[in-house]
This record gives sequence, structure tokens and C-alpha cells, in this order.
Amino acid sequence: MASRKTALIRGTALLVIVAVSFWAGFLLYPVLGPRLVSTQRPESVQTTLTRDEYLKLSGEIYDTLSLQYYQQVDATKLLKGQVAGLGDPYTVLFTPAEAADFREELAGEYVGIGVVISENAQANAVEIVRVFPGTPAEEAGLKAGDLILSIDGADARGLDLDVVSARVKGKVGSSVQLKIGRGGRSLEYTIVRRQVELPIVESKIIATDVGYISVSSFSSGAAKKFSAALKTLESKKVKGLVIDIRDNGGGYLNECLDMLANFMPDGTALWTQAAGGEMSPVTVHGRSVAYPVVVLVNQDSASASEIFAAALKENKAATIVGTTTYGKGLIQRSWDLSNGFELKVTVEEYYTPNKNAIQKRGLTPDVEVANPSAGEFGTLPGDGQLARAVQLISQGERP
Repeated sequence: MASRKTALIRGTALLVIVAVSFWAGFLLYPVLGPRLVSTQRPESVQTTLTRDEYLKLSGEIYDTLSLQYYQQVDATKLLKGQVAGLGDPYTVLFTPAEAADFREELAGEYVGIGVVISENAQANAVEIVRVFPGTPAEEAGLKAGDLILSIDGADARGLDLDVVSARVKGKVGSSVQLKIGRGGRSLEYTIVRRQVELPIVESKIIATDVGYISVSSFSSGAAKKFSAALKTLESKKVKGLVIDIRDNGGGYLNECLDMLANFMPDGTALWTQAAGGEMSPVTVHGRSVAYPVVVLVNQDSASASEIFAAALKENKAATIVGTTTYGKGLIQRSWDLSNGFELKVTVEEYYTPNKNAIQKRGLTPDVEVANPSAGEFGTLPGDGQLARAVQLISQGERP
């Protein structure tokens, strides 16, 4: 995932670090935490064992392991293993602490240093692809394009995103030591972690008269902030709009739909398919705009980002520029369990307005442009994707 901006979360996996892989792991219904009130299931949804058979076997496994295994058994890992056995990376059991972190991340506030990271396969290291302003990372001097070589003295090269994220995360006021690779040099930084509020929506005017709005995630409140930014830009009579959702790994479905309403007077935003196999449309009733709109995406634009881009593309409301998106076409819902645990479950698959699958395929942009380097991201003319978007707007291009 050589991304160039926001998760991950899958992700995700934020320090804030926002590990793109974390954010790519969720797209949730508007309300988190409904409680399971029934064990009944539709006829079409069955398991290979009855509930009683499953519980009996689970009890026997627990009893045998707790008595016979040569080391102490971590029961939480056993529970997580049951869920992981589905083979779905987006269906996850959270411990109470993980559940709190997850909810905090969805709210757009984190404890960390304030950077976005992504895997750099060529360097075999995790790369910092964005440094948020006003954060410990910026104050320390970290820059986009920096490679994380070690964390607290331990080699970090070759580690997965989530491992790097976990090692950099910590408590408010604690410090982390990072060895950074930059331009062939090794630099040492000691950074104190603190509460960081991510700039979920950022806006400005570029190229004299083109509006630009960057959305780093569809977190709580994103749509309201987006509408406010859009209103301000429109009051300045911009000739077109660039919406940058590169490295945006998703978030709340309702935030995505509310943002789409700014550009879709009446249309289907997506189709969902639940366990029974029946497909249902999700519609948007909003407004249209008279100016051209270009949406920037890349391989780490996932989940709600793919819904957003596909809806605008197939309703001919915007031109999509960049690289093929992540390919996360599954919708999750969360349930509160006992003892503070939370279960996030994939409940539906979504399809584009034209009923094209996204899962493991992604969305192909209308205009394919390679990713810029981390140092050129968001600059003109260095960011080729952004430059192409501005060119399309200046030419008055519409779908």
C-alpha cells in the first residue's frame, strides 16, 4: 500500500498514526453497538453445527486446553481465534480496550504523534506519507517520505503496518524514539505522544479559481464539515471542485450518503446484498451543481470512499482521477457483548449503482494517473493526479 495521504485502520492502526490498512477495514451503519436480542436466524442463514452442538464443543475445547495445555491459556485469544476462523479480516472481536480505541478513531481523535503511514515495498519499510499540522510529528520535524527504520531501538524494517502502529502508539505524555531514514541519512527523534484531533476535512482554493476539499475519513461529523467547506468555496465563485479522497479508508455510511447529497439530486448511491442474497438499493435525494467536479482516488481509497467515488462516477456527477481503488466492498455492523467486548461483523456486500462488484476488484478511475511521490503530494505541478484534475476543470470537462 504505497499511499500518499491519510487510514487502515484497517485500518486503520493509528498513532495518530493513521495506518491506511486499518481504515480500509470498516464501513459501518450509522448506529454502533446494537445488542443482540435474539438467536433466531433467517432460514437462508445457517451454520454447519447447531447452537447447542457448537457451545458443547467450545466448552470441551476450553476445558481440555485449560487443564492440559503446557502454558497458561489466554482465553481472550481463544475467543478472537473463533472469530478469525471465518477468514474475514473485517469481522473482528474487540477487547474492551480495543473497542474504546475503535470508537475513538471513528470520532476522529487519537492519541499519537500525528502522521499517516503506509508500506513502502521497495524500501522494505513503513513510510510516513503525511504529517498533520500542529502535531508532535510536525513539531519534531518529521516529513512526508521519511522511512521508519527503528522504534525504541528495535528494527522496524519489514514489519507490517499494524505492528509498527502498535509499537508507536502509547499513553498521553509518553515518548517514542524513532530512527528515520531520509535521503540516505539516518536521523533520531524522540517524540512525546498526545491527544490529536485529525483535520478530517480541509479546504482551500488552488490554481487561482479551483476549489479543493480533502476528506481523510468519513468519520463522525465529516459530512457537516464538508458541507460547510463547500458552501464557503461556492461563495467565492470557484469554477470547479476537486474532492481528494486518496488514502481515505472509509468510515460511516451515513456520512458518505450525506456528502453525496451535495451532488446527486436523485439517484442510487449503492446496492447492498445481505445473507439472503436479495439486493436492495440505497438512494440519495439532494441537489446538483453547475460546475465540474473531479474526485481523486488511489489504491488506499477504500470502503466508503469507493461508494462515494462510484456513486458520483456512475451517476455522471463527477470524473474520477487516480489509480484503481482498494477493493473493500463489505459493510460491517457492531454489537456490544458482555464484559465490554465488541463484535464487528460483516453483514452485507455492496455494489455500485450499476451493480458492479467492488470487493477485491476496486474501482477503475475514468482517468488513470500514477501516484505522486510523498514529497510532491498536494503540490502543483508535482502532484500529477491533482494537476490532471485541475486541467480537466479548466477545460470544463464533465462526465
